[in-house]
Order: sequence, then C-alpha cells, then structure tokens
Amino acid sequence: MSILTPSIIALVATSVICQVIGASLMPLTKGLTEVAPTIGFGIAFATGLGIMARLINSGINLSALLPFMAAVVPLCAIAVGIIFYGESASVLKISLLTISCLTIGFASSIP
Repeated sequence: MSILTPSIIALVATSVICQVIGASLMPLTKGLTEVAPTIGFGIAFATGLGIMARLINSGINLSALLPFMAAVVPLCAIAVGIIFYGESASVLKISLLTISCLTIGFASSIP
C-alpha cells in the first residue's frame, strides 16, 4: 500500500463527496426520468468511481479502499437523508447503521 500523502487523502475525500452527492441526487432523478438531476447523478458517481480507479492505480490496496468507502459513503448518505430529506433519525436506527458500517471496516482489517 502506498503512503497516505495529503494528495491521496484529498482524492479519497473528493471521491467520497462525489459519491455522496450522487446518492443525494438519486431521489431527485425520480427513477432517472428527470434529465438534469439524472445527469448530475451520473457525473457525480462517474467522477467518484473514476477517482477510486486512479487511487487503486496509484497503489492503494483495493482491499483497503473498498471497505473504507463501503463504510464512509453510506454513513454520509444517511446524514444527508436525515438533514436534507427529513428521514427519521432514531438513536436505534443510527446506532445499528453505524455499527454495521464499522463492522465492515473492522472485518476488512483482519488478515
């Protein structure tokens, strides 16, 4: 695995942000029938996944990057759903979702 330089950390953060934006636009696409949100949705996800491909090409281990993204992106999307879409935010729901995401991250770190 390559060293976590500031530029790699910035690329990971940018990829997360792009994927969260894509997930946030998903309800606005109305099943991919609304043109503008669908284009934004596609661009955001394509950019986020493209950055991930560049990170893997630069030497980041796939087995480290994907579980991290699988934990962080959903947690951020949950926050967006609660803040911007008025989804319910019970302590039990948030706790279970957080524990699930952390379990994914922990499981990926076991040799």
